[in-house]
This record gives sequence, C-alpha cells and structure tokens, in this order.
Amino acid sequence: MVLGWALRARGFTLIAIAPLLSVSLIAVGAIIAALVSVPWSILPVTVLTVLAGLVVWRLRSILHRRVPPEAPARRWTAGSTAALLGVALAAILIGSRMLYAIGSPGNISQTFDNIFHLNAVAYIEHTQEASSLTVGSMTGIPFYPAAWHAVVALTQQLSGVPIPVAVNATNVIIGAVVWPLGSILLCRQVIGTSKLAMVTAGTMSAAFGAFPLMMADFGVLYPNLLSIALLPGMLVLGIWVLGLSISVELPKMMILAALVIASPGIALAHPSTFLAFLAILVPAVGYVYARSWSVWRLNWQANRRRSVAWSVALAAGLVLLAIVWQSIRPDSATAFWPPINSPAGSLWELATNSLMNRPPALLVSVLVVVGIAVLARRRQWWLLGAFAVLCFFFEVVSAFRPGRIRDFFTGVWYNDSYRLAALIPTVALVLASVGAVWVIVYLRSKLRERVRSTVPAKVFTVAGAALLVLLTQFGNVQYATDSAHRNYELTADSPLISSDEMAVLKDMPALVPENAVVAANPWNGSALAYALAGRTTIELHVLSSNVRPEDAVVLAHLRDAKTNPAVCPAAHALGVGYVLDFGTQEVNGGSHPAPGLDNLAESGTVSLLSQHGEAKLFKFNACR
Repeated sequence: MVLGWALRARGFTLIAIAPLLSVSLIAVGAIIAALVSVPWSILPVTVLTVLAGLVVWRLRSILHRRVPPEAPARRWTAGSTAALLGVALAAILIGSRMLYAIGSPGNISQTFDNIFHLNAVAYIEHTQEASSLTVGSMTGIPFYPAAWHAVVALTQQLSGVPIPVAVNATNVIIGAVVWPLGSILLCRQVIGTSKLAMVTAGTMSAAFGAFPLMMADFGVLYPNLLSIALLPGMLVLGIWVLGLSISVELPKMMILAALVIASPGIALAHPSTFLAFLAILVPAVGYVYARSWSVWRLNWQANRRRSVAWSVALAAGLVLLAIVWQSIRPDSATAFWPPINSPAGSLWELATNSLMNRPPALLVSVLVVVGIAVLARRRQWWLLGAFAVLCFFFEVVSAFRPGRIRDFFTGVWYNDSYRLAALIPTVALVLASVGAVWVIVYLRSKLRERVRSTVPAKVFTVAGAALLVLLTQFGNVQYATDSAHRNYELTADSPLISSDEMAVLKDMPALVPENAVVAANPWNGSALAYALAGRTTIELHVLSSNVRPEDAVVLAHLRDAKTNPAVCPAAHALGVGYVLDFGTQEVNGGSHPAPGLDNLAESGTVSLLSQHGEAKLFKFNACR
C-alpha cells in the first residue's frame, strides 16, 4: 500500500493492487537479500518498500516537471464502499469453504507436492534465504519460483506459529481476500462500480469450483494458487495500458511503472501464470491495433509513419512472445500429463463449467452465455477473445493427442489439465458478472411493471443478489470443497502422513537433538520430519536431483551395518543418528522400497524411542 500510494493509487484501487505489489516486493526482496547475505526477515522487505516508494515518488516528480500533472487520482467513493462489500461477501463464501476444507489449523494437504512445499518453508527458516535462486537447491535445482514460500516464511516468522498453520492461514487469505480483490477490480473495468455490480462480482468470484479451491486441493499447487489469485490485478494493469477499461484509475505513466514493478512478483509466484497474462492480452492488443488502424486509414499521409512503427512493434512483440513462450517452460520430461478427454467432452466441460469431470454449474454457464451476448452486442471483442484463448488452451491440454502442437501450447503448464482449468475463472467470472447484472436488471424492470412500481427497486436488487448467492454455492463448488476436505483429513490411513506417524513426529523434538540427521524414506512421508518436527532427514523431497551415493547405501543397507562394511562410512558421512520407519505406504500409491530401513528392531543396530501403531522412531546405535 505504501508503494501503491506513491503510484497515486487511491480508494479501492489502492487496496486491490496492494497484494500484487507486495508479492513483487517480497519475491524480489528475497533475491536481493540472499545476494547481499542479509538474513530473510521483514527487514529487507521494509527497506525495499521504502526505496521503491522513494524512486517512484522521484520519478513522478520528474515527469510532472515535463508533463502537466493529470487529474487527481480517484479517492474513496461510493463505488469503493460497494467494492469492499463485494470483497467481504466473497471472503465469507470462499473463506468458510476453505476453513472447512482444511479442518484443523494444523492439518496439512495429504498430497505429493506438499512434501516439497512444507520442507521448502523449513529450508528458508534454516538457511535464512528465501530467494528463488536458492530455495531450489534443497532438491538440487538452480531456480524455483519461491514467492509463495517467501510469503509463508514471513507469516511463520512474524507470528511464531508452526509451519502448517502459517501455510493454511496464508492460503485462506490468498483465496478469500487476494482473489476477490483482484477479481472485483477487474470486473469494475467492464461493468462499473454500482452496488449491484460489485456484489455480483464478489459472488461470481466464489462461484467456480475450479478456483481457488482446486489449487488448494490437487497437487497441491500452492504457487499456482498465489499466482492465479494475482492474475486479475495484472490484467487490470494491462487493459489500463491499452485504454480498454471504463475508467483508468491511475495516471498513465504510473500504470506503466506499476506493470513493471508487479511483473517480477507474478513471474516469481509462477512463471506459467505470467505467460498466461501475456497470452490473454494478445486479443486485446490485436483489438486496439485493429481499431487504431481503422483511424489511421482515414488520414493515411498523416498517420503513415505511426502505423508502420506500430505494425513493426506489434510484429516484434509477437516474435518476442513466441521466443519467451518456447524458452520459459519446464523440462519436457516433466510435462508428462496425458490428455484426459475427447474434444467433444472437453468442450462440454467448458460449456457447463464442469471442468475436470466435476458436477456442472449450469447457472454459471447460463450467465456466462448471457455475458458473451451482452459483450458481443457492445463489441467488446477483446474480452471475448481473452476467454477464447483460455478455452483453447484447455481444449488443447485435455483433448489433443500428445505431440509438438500440444507441447508448444500447454507444455508451459506441464501439460496438466488441472492448471489450465484453474485459469478459466479469471475471465469467466467477468463474463458471468456481466450476464448476472443484465439478468437482474432485466427481471427487476419486468417485475416492477407487474406490481406497478409499488415495491422499491432496491428490494428486487437485493432479492436477486441473494438468490444468486444461494444458487451458485452448491453442486460444483460444494464438490470442490468436499474433495479438498478429504485431502486435508488426518486419519489412520492418510496417504502422506497418518495420525500414528504424526504422533511420532510430535514426539521427535523431545527425543532427537536439533542438529541430528535422520535416515528416512522420503516417499512414505517421513521426509516431512524436516518441516513438522524441525529435524533434518537425509533427503528432503522425493524428486531430489542431488541424491548422494551415501543416501543410496543407507536406504538399501542400514539394517546390515554390522555385516556390510559400506554402511558405517556412509552413515558417518551423512551423520545419521536416528531412523524413522513409516512403513511402505507411499503417497500416490508409488513403490520405492528402502530395504535398509525394514525390520530394524530385529537387526540389533537400533533402539526404539517412540512407537505409535506401526510408525516407529529409532536411535541408530551401530557404527560408533
């Protein structure tokens, strides 16, 4: 908000773009702090915020000397109050569902990727570095977009709560506050700032099961949750630059400055979402270019140079986009997700908002169709083009056969249909909001005619908005909530960490010294001792590329320490003093046996420290 104020953002706009600017300051601040060897804390964020604000303020002063200042930025208005009302409604709807999905504040997502995400936050705590250039070294990769992890690390550091609580608290705010703020700001650019428009926009931001709940359920894809929540705010900056909104709420040069400042944040949250931002804006750029060309043509002699210059710039921009699109993507070996549907089936899911074979949201679909019709009548083709781009991506990823075409368009998202499905609501909610406002206004006028205007218009408006809230919170959204809830439940047979295993991890801090190293098979969830118990395991993630030869020796032969001469040198090299045995159940039903950790009690190399059910913690006594 400090930086937004320097950019001359006021009113609701100041609040709505604050998360976008904050994430950028945090993500960039983390990189700078690591480069200059400053421990990660709120201090480098504060310093960078002050410096960035002073630079923007100075830039604004210089520009105002050369160019007369533009009209004062919009301050607090009735539209700002209406927008906050919409955010509050969305926060209640989304927040209550996310809280139910998570269950207890200390629960964790029982999913594959959560091993990395939780341990990465612990890694930041232990190394005091949250840079996207260093967090990946936990698993041997040179770069990993760590904006989400940096934010969670700050939440945990400032509050002192355990890592799972910090993760859940941060995610609830991302889904229930950050997402509605950006969504409503985006809708304001198309449907205005009336109370009906803002409440409708807030309702529609909570009406899609595909986001934010799906990204807190599948994967689990926390970086995508953050980056997609920021995407509507980025789109607002983009359409302000292009002059396509109802009203521009920042001075022109400040919009460009905000766009430059915000871009690293969303890219470091997840690069694929920044590329989605560029792709979504392609129809808008084309629309502005076509509209400008029709004006240039009327006076060709006067506009010839300008038209040629902009044509060359557009062509160069498309070439640059193609190069960036092809370059910034994961390794092809990791983009292994297959198509999941037929062409007709994926079109049906798009038409009925039943993405990823979930229950249809027919009311939302009807409102999207009405919104398309209204926007087509208004000739707002750029917004329809943006929606078409996202639908095309989803069609490609879910229905095209594997090959170069599919890899080119959707390899950016690992060819994963879930990630593309989560992007659809960023534009669909605007179409649905346009449609909902039109339907409510139309029905209000018809009903008032029937009762001869004896009932105030506000009554019909409130009734319509309330009915919209009720009818959009079942089916698709309820399914997404229940699905996420199942993935956060802590039970005796939870796929990642069972209740017995969690009990052993809770015993560890009292039984295992802080500097100890624990032998554990990461595939059965025991690597989470790092994040949940604060004790280091020999491997911190299942997909590590920096696995040492000693790791393999320990996992395969530790129980044979008395008879195998290779074991003790490996154990000494790693510093192994304790062992976790969480059995053979693996997340996602995998099979990565570690025979060296099986039946340790019978090997004579360990002593039992803690046992709950079949989960055991041992002290390794051999090799002294």
